[in-house]
Parts: sequence; structure tokens; C-alpha cells
Amino acid sequence: MSIDLSSNEPRAGLTASDHLPSGSDLFEASFDCVKVLKADGTLHRINGQGLKLMEIDDFSRFAGQAWSAWWPPADRARVEQALSEARAGQLSRFSGYCPTTKGAAKWWDVTVRPMRNDGVQVEWLLAVSRDATAQIAIQQSLSVSEQRFRALADNIAQFAWMANPAGEVFWYNQRWFDYTGTTLQEVGGWGWQQCQHPNHVDRVVANYRTRISSGEPWEDTFPLRAADGTYHWFLSRAMPVKNGSGQIALWCGTNTDISEQRATQARLAQKARAIEMSHEAIMMWSFESGLRTWNRGCEELYGYSKAEALGRRTHELLRTHHQVSASEFEAQLLAQKSWTGPLQHNSKSGEIVWVDSRQEVIDVGGQIIVLETNRDITERRKADAIRDMLISELNHRVKNTLAVVQSIARQSGRYAASTSAFIEEFNGRLQALSRVDNILTDANWSGAGLQEVIHAQITIEGDAGDRVTLSGPNVHLPPQSAVQLSLILHELTINARKHGALSQVSGRVDVNWDVLPGEPTVLALVWRESGGPAVQAPASRKYGTTFIDRSGSLSYLRTRMVFAPLGLQCEIELELRSEVLEQPATTLGSAGTAST
Repeated sequence: MSIDLSSNEPRAGLTASDHLPSGSDLFEASFDCVKVLKADGTLHRINGQGLKLMEIDDFSRFAGQAWSAWWPPADRARVEQALSEARAGQLSRFSGYCPTTKGAAKWWDVTVRPMRNDGVQVEWLLAVSRDATAQIAIQQSLSVSEQRFRALADNIAQFAWMANPAGEVFWYNQRWFDYTGTTLQEVGGWGWQQCQHPNHVDRVVANYRTRISSGEPWEDTFPLRAADGTYHWFLSRAMPVKNGSGQIALWCGTNTDISEQRATQARLAQKARAIEMSHEAIMMWSFESGLRTWNRGCEELYGYSKAEALGRRTHELLRTHHQVSASEFEAQLLAQKSWTGPLQHNSKSGEIVWVDSRQEVIDVGGQIIVLETNRDITERRKADAIRDMLISELNHRVKNTLAVVQSIARQSGRYAASTSAFIEEFNGRLQALSRVDNILTDANWSGAGLQEVIHAQITIEGDAGDRVTLSGPNVHLPPQSAVQLSLILHELTINARKHGALSQVSGRVDVNWDVLPGEPTVLALVWRESGGPAVQAPASRKYGTTFIDRSGSLSYLRTRMVFAPLGLQCEIELELRSEVLEQPATTLGSAGTAST
């Protein structure tokens, strides 16, 4: 039996008259793996090239085996189908994977054709397997490259597109379609103009055409419409890609969404404007080059203009007072990254300026910058100093007042005839103390007018109407003198009501005073009662008498009680020093009624 291999063209079958002698040079000269199979699909013969391709050292080991058994189980059904088609007189083709006998991976393009011994009956099958491994590897590599390109193009943050040399777009990545909600048929070529904002499209198209014509890279910013109808701003660029001859083969472009950056820049511009116009002192400085910014608040607070301040070191310009040296402070600030606290500065005019300072170390483009914000607390510091002084003074006065109250309580209890008498007398003396305290508080404890002090005690404690006469100039009493004199007047008033002139309708009290010149100035006040019961010296000393006598032992106060038969008389001399303020004389006919 001989086989005709004179033609490489596919044929439905071979006849006995179309044959060459067995072992033809054409059979052996083929670069493919050529196998002669019996009609049942068993191996009969393989050419020499086929033995090499399949890495067969001894064909006798495989002769008579089913050819389909060489193939992996997954492909055997396809092989059997090809054999069946060839036995039926048809030319059959398929591609598949079949490793060599030594396990080397091989891909094959296979043709199986029938061979007839009498022109009718198929006696042999000719299987020609062309090694397609290299081609398949290239196709797989291209497929992987295509997949990687698609994955990269569709997953980058930008829109990507390509255009032909004339600028007509023929490809977009998936992000473009997702954003715009369009298809390639709608936006291919120059259809992308429909996604442009009407206010910008003419400018953008004109700029793009100019760059396409000149072959120069294109860059522009403009808004693009999204699928929901909103517009976002994009930075768009296109670069020409040239072939080996230097001609532009295509354009590669991208669109990058810069809406957030534009919004951020707008916010930063607003903040910068707000900082510049702020009345709060805000500055930025570096450790090496000094002040970098100096806003209007700094100019208002410190008096230095921007031209005078920029480039200067804040410690030197403002003569800052730190608890440590300036170098130590900067080292601590650099280590801790922030600092907050009060600082004392000096303005251009030399005035001391106290600020609540907040300083933060920030990185700006690789440069270490200090952002410093200073709020003026000078007035608050002054207020704090006044408050501290007032608290100290209040503490001192409260202690003094408590000492006086304690003394009044002790002495009242000592001289009281009964508990009820003690309560009545003690309350009266506390009220007298309270009245003068109110007068002093209204005047911020700067002192009190003598007329006001006398009026407060006699008007409230005594209701004798026109039987009390006050006469003398207006005199300003220092706080301690006002308190002491008020308590003396209270005791005199209580005594006059209970035992003296005011206990009878015919009695009266005259209070006269004058200011005696000298150093120090002395207030001379006389309390004189008349028209009351006959007066005689008390057999035993009571609280009032004792209090007035002891008051006379003070360094700035002298008192003298005269128990005249016609009425009690009390003489008081009070040193006023420089605190005396004389005004036109005023005579009060009755307590609370002024006359001249």
C-alpha cells in the first residue's frame, strides 16, 4: 500500500491511482508531524519530523496504539469526532493541546483526511499535526497584554482616550463611559463635544484643533457633563505618539477630575483672604529666614508694617519675653511641634502688649514653618491685675469687718443685761456697720462724705424730725475713719433716744463740725444735747461709753465725753491728713433736710 503526499492542499480523500511509492521523500520531508493511521484510529507510521516533535525515540513502542490515547482526557472526544468524520470521507480540522511523550507542552493545529484504497473505501487516515505552540504563546501573551492594558486603562483614576492623527477619537476607557453615560458611537470622532459645557466648548475645540494641526502637546481645563447632568472640572492633556519615521501615529489623552482641587484652592484663597483681613494677629515664620507673612491684625496690634516686619525674627522685632532664652524656646517648639501660652511683646511705640499665643510647627512643601496666632489680652491682664488687687483688698476688708463684728459681739455680750437686750443691741450695731459699709461700697471704698455718714445713722436710728440739727462743711472721710465715726454716732444716737435729749419731746441734738487747718488737717465735731432730762455721770460704764472712750485712744482719733447737767456733750477730733475735701458749707436744719 502506498500513499500520495504530492499535494498540501486539503482533499476529501485519496484514491489508489493517486499514490507514490511507500517511503516517499515528500512524507519524510514535511516539517509537520505526519501520522498514518489505520481506519480504526491506531498508529501505523510517523514521519521522522513527527518523531522529533513528539520526542519519540522508539516508534515500535507506540505502533498499533490508539492515537486518541495520546491526548489529554478532556480533548479525546474531539479527537474521536475528527476520526469519525475522516472515516466518513470528510476532511476534519481542530486545534488542541497534547504534550510530547516526555511531557513537553505542545499546541497543535491538526488536519485528518481519509485515504481510499479503491477510490471508495476508506482504509487509511492521514493526520497532519502542525506545531502551533509558539503561535499560541504569542496569542496568549497578546491576550494577557490586552487584559492588563484594559485592566490598567479601566481602573486608573483618569479618563483615557486615543485619537487618530487627525484628532478623531476612536477609543475611550471604561471610566469615561461610566462618567458620561455615553457610548463610543455617540462620542467617537468629534462627538465628545456634546459633553462639553456650552460656555467653554468653542474655546476648547479651537485650542484642540490648533494643537492637532501643530503636533504640539495639548493641555486645557474645562468642565465636563456627567451622566446625572452635573459638571465637574477636568485637567485634560494629549500627547502625540510618533512612528519610526517621525510621523504622528495617534494621540493619547487623559482627563483628570480637579473639581475638589479647585474647590480646595478656592477655600484656601478665602482663608488666606480671611487671614489677611483678620484683626487677630496671624503670622508665619521659619527658623532660618524669619517672618514670611504678616497680616493686617499684626500691623494693628504691633504697629509695624508688612515691609518692616518681613524677614525679621519675631523675638527681635517684638522683644519677646520668654521664661527661657529664645534659642531654648525654639528648640522646645521644634521638638514638641506646638506651644500655647501667654507672651509679653513690645509694640513699635514701646508699649507692652500681652497676647495669648498659639504656635504650631507645620511642613509646607518640605520647609518647616511656624504658624503663630496671637490674641491681644493686654486689657484682660490689666483687668486681672485689678481683680487680684480688689480680691486682696476685699480679703483684707472682710477680715477687718469680721474682727469688728467679733469685737462688737464680745463687748455687747459683756455689757448686756439680758439675752434679749444683747440681741437687740447687737443687731442695732450690725445695722449701723452695714449702713456705713453700703455707703463705702457705693463709692468703691474710696471714702464717704461726712454728711452722708451722719445722716445715715441719725435718720434711721432717730425719728425726732426737726429736733436734730446738722451744721458744717462737706468733708470726705477715709474708709476706716468713716466706719469708726459711724459706730460712735450710732452709740450716741441710741443713748439719746433711750436716756438723753431725744427721749423727751422737748429735747434736741445739735451736731456741729469744722475743719481745723494744720498738719495733719483735723476734723473737729461736737455732739451737743439739750432740753432733755438732767444729766449726771453714770455710776457704771456701759458699752457705748466704753466704746467711745476706747475709740479716743486710736492714733488718728480723740474723743471726750462731758456729762453736763443740761445735756450730754461729746467732742471728737479726727485726723484727716490729705484726704480732706472741703466744699461750700451746708447746714442741715433737720436730719435729711438741707438749708443754707
